[in-house]
Amino acid sequence: MGGRPSSPLDKQQQQHLRGQVDTLMRNFLPCYRGQLAASILRQISRELGPQEPAGSQLLRSKKLPQVREHRGPLTQLRGHPPRWQPIFCVLRGDGRLEWFSHKEEYENGGHPLGSTALTGYTLLTSQREYLRLLDALCPDSLGDHTQEEPDSLLEVPVSFPLFLQHPFRRHLCFSAATREAQHAWRLALQGGIRLRGTVLQRSQAPAARAFLDAVRLYRQHQGHFGDDDVTLGSDAEVLTAVLMREQLPALRAQTLPGLRGSGRARAWAWTEVCPASGPGTGGGIRALGFPSHDCRLNSLLVSPTPIPAPCLGSVPHSCPAWGPLDRSVQLLDAVHAAVLAGASAGLRAFQPEKDELLASLEKTIRPDVDQLLRQRARVAGRLRTDIRGPLESCLRREVDPQLPRVVQTLLRTVEASLEAVRTLLAQGMDRLSRRLRQSPSGTRLRREVYSFGEMPWDLALMQTCYREAERSHGRLGQLAAPFGFLGMQSLVFGAQDLAQQLIADAVATFLQLADQCLTMALNCDQAAQRLERVRGRVLKKFESDSGLAQRRFIRGWGLCIFLPFVLSQLEPSCKKLIGPRARAETCVVGL
Repeated sequence: MGGRPSSPLDKQQQQHLRGQVDTLMRNFLPCYRGQLAASILRQISRELGPQEPAGSQLLRSKKLPQVREHRGPLTQLRGHPPRWQPIFCVLRGDGRLEWFSHKEEYENGGHPLGSTALTGYTLLTSQREYLRLLDALCPDSLGDHTQEEPDSLLEVPVSFPLFLQHPFRRHLCFSAATREAQHAWRLALQGGIRLRGTVLQRSQAPAARAFLDAVRLYRQHQGHFGDDDVTLGSDAEVLTAVLMREQLPALRAQTLPGLRGSGRARAWAWTEVCPASGPGTGGGIRALGFPSHDCRLNSLLVSPTPIPAPCLGSVPHSCPAWGPLDRSVQLLDAVHAAVLAGASAGLRAFQPEKDELLASLEKTIRPDVDQLLRQRARVAGRLRTDIRGPLESCLRREVDPQLPRVVQTLLRTVEASLEAVRTLLAQGMDRLSRRLRQSPSGTRLRREVYSFGEMPWDLALMQTCYREAERSHGRLGQLAAPFGFLGMQSLVFGAQDLAQQLIADAVATFLQLADQCLTMALNCDQAAQRLERVRGRVLKKFESDSGLAQRRFIRGWGLCIFLPFVLSQLEPSCKKLIGPRARAETCVVGL
């Protein structure tokens, strides 16, 4: 138990995958180098240029968001055939989930039975929702599985499930003992998924911004203009998602025909962990360009023959239907792991060059920054003149009719979330003032101050703010989908990150101002009165920063929704008028 299953990819297939990753890196790194230079230029120009008159008034919190660690007993659907088995689960501060056979093994430093980074996962807490998701993943499955009894997914009914679904990896099925435990795990896992996913978006480092811009440009060079959630995760995880999405049609063609059967059989296939039967078990990936020597597996994976009904009950080890279901999921998991390993190795190999390049760019650009900025302005002016006609026509025809509704929905999304933050902040400051008047006990007051300082990282308290960011998910997704925008998870995460950052800044500002104005010579009433004045100042600063943040949020996400679409519409005109599509983007952004 706990041994790693062997890969369903043989050496020749793994070598082919490494070749694909090498090709990705070879085509991506020139984009990355160029964007590193652009990012350094932006950073220097901001340092030397005039400061924004209405900048942030709150102090920037020095405490960085981090996944709140969580641990406790759960049961997991695992084994062959899958059964519910007790485990001890641990969510680490870096967003990795680990599970052990029992608590003592964790406490003694033993190796986990399994672990996974939470990047890219979706959390579901309903068996019906999970079955519907499986139907969406496997639309060709036979029968109407949504009509199955909810407990038919699992032989032993569970009341408090936690399903973690990933588009390219095995699903994880856990169950809590009580509703309270399920709720606590849901908050912890959702926080881990968000913070693990937005690590690059929250970074202030020029290299992080350069990487995200390079990914966007690389994908546009591949003909993909629509925005989606591919940029969630670390740099290696992002590149892995890019390549996996490029291969998605071929992967679906090879794996989905094998994922037929009842909801229980498909769920078990997605969660089953068992050793591959041999080096040829992954041969059914000819559509990816792999050489294949196992024609029997190819025929199993693409066979339209229905799975025999008797095999769907206990799904014994000898059942022939189990092979294609399980191996289809093994294939996705193995390809994802191989691509992630290759992308990580490629980025590690590039790291010394990147460090040297950043240092040399700083030395090269700073002395000539004025000349570079003037040159950029001249080029942008010429491009604006060349493309203005087609651009304005596209905006009037395609964007202007939808722009007010999209902007209004974006405003409602961020406004509701930040209003919930303001309410939470005011309640926290009021609670401190009341505690100071009611109980002058230093120990109790210090405890209240500590709780107030931890408020931005309290998952239960912040849940109200986070829920508000999710309310417009469906409506906004419908408005943005015609423009090729499929990044609603990133947008919601962005609103939630903004809420957490603003309340963290406000809390840090309040604590510093309170520390400056309170002295030992004051009695409780005098101290409370001063805290009231600090409260008013902090709320005014929060209102100012909140308004600025809302405008930036709407502008930034409006560009994410509309800009890729406009670029795709302008591409033919740009090729005729000014050449490569990268120049088109420079023009549009300049406008």
